[in-house]
Amino acid sequence: MTLEDLARLPEIDANFESPVYLDVVKEIDGMNVSWRLFQRPLDPPFVCTDFVFDEQEQRRIDERLRSGDGLWLVTETRAAGQPPDAAQHLIGMVDVEREAWRKVGLVWNIAIDRAYRGQGWGHKLMQRVIKWGRRQALRAIVLETQTNNWPACLFYRHLGFQLSGFDDHYYTNHDLLNKEMALFWTYEL
Repeated sequence: MTLEDLARLPEIDANFESPVYLDVVKEIDGMNVSWRLFQRPLDPPFVCTDFVFDEQEQRRIDERLRSGDGLWLVTETRAAGQPPDAAQHLIGMVDVEREAWRKVGLVWNIAIDRAYRGQGWGHKLMQRVIKWGRRQALRAIVLETQTNNWPACLFYRHLGFQLSGFDDHYYTNHDLLNKEMALFWTYEL
């Protein structure tokens, strides 16, 4: 990824649809707190239509990119039959920051355009992230997603990430009621 790619990030349709969510049941008994996760259908499915790489998000990525302490990749393709010098369309990206204090690579963003999902693009990007993390002598790659992004949960699990935690107050004070909690995933290197 280059600084010039930042303005192109909105080309990626990073929205998703999820027919399932992970329902979190929290039980409190004094200082004993437990959570249980249950896969539940969503009727109707959850449809995310408002994820865009807006100017604010582009500025955040720009700051990380300028720091130079991470990995930033884009994936491009051109339409079938186009000549080799034709303009390419941005179809995917990954934005990873190295957190030296805990020796991890923190994936801030991974996005594959909806029209190109299921073709291995995300897998290839994440394999590059894992290789980079090993070369950096990191101990893990970590990331966050929400309980209502079932496709992402399946993707991370398929790659070998382990569900390592969650936060029931990450997005709002009503995450449990909203059925949208933060899930944290770890890939040990």
